[in-house]
Amino acid sequence: MARIMSRSKPLVEGSTSIKFSEMIVMAIAVIGIFMGVRAYLDYRRGPTFALSEYMGAVKAGNPQNQYALVDELDKKGRFPPLVYEKNTLCHGYTERIENTAFSPEIKGSDPDRVTIPMVTTIRAGSTGKQLYENGQKETYSDKMVMRKNKDGHWRVVLSASVDKSTGKLELQKSTPSPEGF
Repeated sequence: MARIMSRSKPLVEGSTSIKFSEMIVMAIAVIGIFMGVRAYLDYRRGPTFALSEYMGAVKAGNPQNQYALVDELDKKGRFPPLVYEKNTLCHGYTERIENTAFSPEIKGSDPDRVTIPMVTTIRAGSTGKQLYENGQKETYSDKMVMRKNKDGHWRVVLSASVDKSTGKLELQKSTPSPEGF
């Protein structure tokens, strides 16, 4: 049997030979990549990212990085450098924070100020315990207040985040590590 073959269609000069449906798929892919990069960069400039950086510095026991993320008004008024370094957040929870979960931001009337509910899980201290007793964990809930400074960077407002009666975060009710002081 003979096979019937037709002539191939000649290419028009200047044609890319890309079908319309392929162009739509490529456009959607480019738009998706662009939107993903934009969302990532917006997240990096947001208050939740700044708070996660602060909590990372608390976990690492790095007071310089912590202090850099504290609001300017707190630095001038309530937490000068020497006072902040005596704070239990500086060294009291080094490598004991297991998890920090952030809830969605709560925006108020001021667009440069948000509250972020945070739940922190901390391993209990091991002082005076046997090796098999070291698995306990404690969970603390705090509402951290963040404010955008004049440069547009988000900073932690500790004075507004602490419990008014104790002057401390719920997190600071956990017994600090003895080697932290």
